Amino acid sequence: MPQSQHIGEYFSIIAKLILKEFVKGTMHSQIKKLLLVLFLIVNISISAKINSSGEQISLFNYEVVTAADALYIPAVQNYGRLVSIAENTQQMNYFFEALKNIKKKSVRIAHYGDSLILGDMITDYIREKFQQKYGGQGVGFLNIVSDDFRMRMTTIHKYSDDWEYISFLTRNPKQIPVGISGAVAIPKAGSWVSYEANPIHKSCSAFNLIKIYYTNADKSSTIQYSIDDSGMNKVTLESGTNVQVLEIKAKGNSKKFYMQFLSGTTPSIFGVSLENVNGGIYVDNFPMRGNSGASLADISDNLLKDFNKNLHYDLIILSYGANVSTPNRVFTVYENKMVHVLEQYKKAFPETSFLLISTSDRTQKIGSRFVTNPDFVALLDAQKRIAKKSNI
Repeated sequence: MPQSQHIGEYFSIIAKLILKEFVKGTMHSQIKKLLLVLFLIVNISISAKINSSGEQISLFNYEVVTAADALYIPAVQNYGRLVSIAENTQQMNYFFEALKNIKKKSVRIAHYGDSLILGDMITDYIREKFQQKYGGQGVGFLNIVSDDFRMRMTTIHKYSDDWEYISFLTRNPKQIPVGISGAVAIPKAGSWVSYEANPIHKSCSAFNLIKIYYTNADKSSTIQYSIDDSGMNKVTLESGTNVQVLEIKAKGNSKKFYMQFLSGTTPSIFGVSLENVNGGIYVDNFPMRGNSGASLADISDNLLKDFNKNLHYDLIILSYGANVSTPNRVFTVYENKMVHVLEQYKKAFPETSFLLISTSDRTQKIGSRFVTNPDFVALLDAQKRIAKKSNI
């Protein structure tokens, strides 16, 4: 199968699934709105031609789902003007090659975004369809403290209220470095966190491998943990100022993981990843309410490089724009900031594909009609320039 067909199937199955869920009529209205937005973004069909020398020429075309799919929503089909994916599609080959070799090595995707992906929204469908095709089980990376735990359906997430939590959205007078998700949590003696798999999808119904990402511990730093409410196990953390990983293997498919900090030097804990020992594909959900994406520059270069060694993302998706505005429709400052973010990430993740998702449509009312806001068009052009300048 040509490499580009992998990603073509990816977008196609996501679009079809979204429409099926949309027409069932059982979802909350807010979820329907979010899924409709996602449909307009990811309803993509990708084809590829291979010339006689074996060189891949990728042709990316948007395409409305046809009546052959037994999914017909005229209102959706008549929205807007659909345009081709632009710029350097060849750099997606890092991701395509990773999918080809998935039986040898797990594949990982980071999905960064704003409020549209809060609560694992959108990301959970992408994860589910990828894991159905390529294997893997588990929701991947989770923060210790979360801004969206009450709306997250894929994981039942609880924690004590005594963690010191720092993120892009909080004050950080001590300049404590945040992790790959834009957040970090520092415990007190007795601070705890728990995760429980919620079987709304197979992808989030169980796990048997737990990875804890942390730094700044020493030989006195001690935690205890339990799996599925079994007996407690004590562990001493490794010393070091770079990113450390504690791997815990469960005896079988598990539903619950509990961790508590006991004593010693307090580490900075970036998060926990719930996975499967048999590999597969994992999609990490990194939402940040009210963010434009420019805050990603606040993650230090050294930490990004450390996370590349430990996580090695094969694809990084950036989905921003809803929180970007300017009074004069000039987005130069935002454009320059995002180019800087992408340059920083490309240096830290040199063998990673990048996909920049454009902002969704914005409307304004003129008389009795709703039309596309001119600010949206200017922002979309700025995002096109970001992709071009960053060569993604």
